[in-house]
Amino acid sequence: MKYPKIGIYAGSGTSHSWLWFVDLFEKAGFCDFVFPNEVLVRNNDIKSLDVLVVSGGDTFAVAKSLGEKGGRNIRSFVEQGGIYIGSCAGAYLPMRSSKPPLDLFNFVDVKITNLSKLFPGAEIEICKSCAAYGYDFVFHPVREAVSLKTTCFFDKDRKIRFNAPLYGGPGMKAHDPSWVLAVYEGFTPKTSFFTSRKIAEKTLMGNGAIVRVPFKKGCFYLLGPHLEHPGFKQANRFIIDAVIRETGMAYDYIDLKTDKACFPAKEKLTGKKAKELILSIRRELSNSRIVAGSLEFLPVRWLIGQKVYEPQKIRVYLEAMWKRLKSLEKNKVLILGPGLYDRITHAAGRITIELRRIKQQIDGNRDSLKTAISIFDLLHILSISFFDLYFATLSNGINQ
Repeated sequence: MKYPKIGIYAGSGTSHSWLWFVDLFEKAGFCDFVFPNEVLVRNNDIKSLDVLVVSGGDTFAVAKSLGEKGGRNIRSFVEQGGIYIGSCAGAYLPMRSSKPPLDLFNFVDVKITNLSKLFPGAEIEICKSCAAYGYDFVFHPVREAVSLKTTCFFDKDRKIRFNAPLYGGPGMKAHDPSWVLAVYEGFTPKTSFFTSRKIAEKTLMGNGAIVRVPFKKGCFYLLGPHLEHPGFKQANRFIIDAVIRETGMAYDYIDLKTDKACFPAKEKLTGKKAKELILSIRRELSNSRIVAGSLEFLPVRWLIGQKVYEPQKIRVYLEAMWKRLKSLEKNKVLILGPGLYDRITHAAGRITIELRRIKQQIDGNRDSLKTAISIFDLLHILSISFFDLYFATLSNGINQ
């Protein structure tokens, strides 16, 4: 069986939600992953992928880091038959916009319904309910689980209903109604309202929640809610089925490519060196988990770009790596790319130091924003490097 080659974007501006895609695809049995950052996208190292996933985060920060060259390469990737899956911030990214740097990504004729010229009255959590967008505001009427319903353009014979969480994603109006595969149908007992129910219903109900836009040989999937969230199995299934269906059509053009991206050759680590690396990762993750756990009881949050980060998000990264250590330890041979050993050990050690520093800053009522930015940058570096090691090692075991 040929697995699709999936790139899960983990560059600047992304939040922890890309880790949910890692869990989702791994549980589905996929094992051929890369984790490109903005540099690799700008270098067009995405051209050999079947699927490119861009998850949640700060859309403006993602667009700025990718720049014109990154946007051009994403466009070319899809035109040549690639499948783009954008969730939340990743869904906003390719839509039409006149605001820089989003205007570098004017790929699809889809408009959002959660845009207002007036600041909507938020009932709770102002910082999470609204963001400036030029002279307008992108507002988020609800949060947590909402109910979706598929349209006749997904399956003309039956409607499928399922729930998925909304954390700042858009309601959508597509230029072509046939692009809309699912709409927002209702709220659930877990839905939290940031505006009045009337405004929330007007903004979301009957509007696009999942949109598929054909784009020459490929397509864009735009997901308003986080269908990849691990607590929503039916929503997860929607993504997996889409990948299987779309990549079945994509293999023809992938096999015909002659100019594939050149990913660095891997090296093998065995014996004492392999054990030392695993022990180093385990030691630093253990120390970091202890400090990160203590931060979760403190009333603090950080506004980084246009995204709010709480201490709980630190442990999402740490736990995603920690729970995979046992599987990694079972392998006698570790597969690493050039420089990965030093990158992992350095980042893991720095995270522990910076977490202790930020704990002292918070306890002393001192500003901790710069340290928080450093921590989340290091968590990105470590998690990308760890998953490169993890999936390369597991794939080596499967292929032997």
